Amino acid sequence: MATKRTQIAYRCPDCATATVGFLGGLGAVSDMLRLKCACGESALDIKKQTDGKVSLSVPCVYCKSNHSFVVSPEIMRREELTRFSCPYSGMGIAFIGDEDEVAHEVESSAEELARIMTSLEAEDVSDIQPQDVGEDSMPPDPAIYDTLNFVLRDLEAEGAVKCPCEMGEYDLRFTDDGMQVWCKNCGATYDFYARSVSVAEEYLTIDSITLK
Repeated sequence: MATKRTQIAYRCPDCATATVGFLGGLGAVSDMLRLKCACGESALDIKKQTDGKVSLSVPCVYCKSNHSFVVSPEIMRREELTRFSCPYSGMGIAFIGDEDEVAHEVESSAEELARIMTSLEAEDVSDIQPQDVGEDSMPPDPAIYDTLNFVLRDLEAEGAVKCPCEMGEYDLRFTDDGMQVWCKNCGATYDFYARSVSVAEEYLTIDSITLK
């Protein structure tokens, strides 16, 4: 049986096409990888940091701007799916995992985008972009999301996220008190009470979280 390879995919905010690439060479050959859409209008950048962590700059089909994420290097090598979301819309904008998992998420994200466009009566992907994101809908600070997303993905890679269904697929969303981890399979949640970056950074030292 052929060995599955780790893929990464994102959807271009200009043409809405999904671009997919393999991660096998990252680190072994270069400290930076660029995945560019065939239309030439967007690119996803992955870069190894001096502390060993990996930073991603991901184009967002909803905001038409890039979002930054920092993850542990283990995330880039695992077959289990990792989903990166827009902190404003909650839409999945990048996916890392084995070929089958990534293909499934790319298809699901296309359906999600179609639903959003239909609900907004949008004729083109540009119709759902920045002009439709008002200041009242913006989170207090995207850096809070970046920090807590790193905490979540790092704990997930270590098997330190406990969920009642024992097969959780996790995402983050903003709440009035900070951010909430939620399981897409069973609906269980865990709250990060962090309304500032400094408080969010205090969670960098936790060993595990339990969703209820």
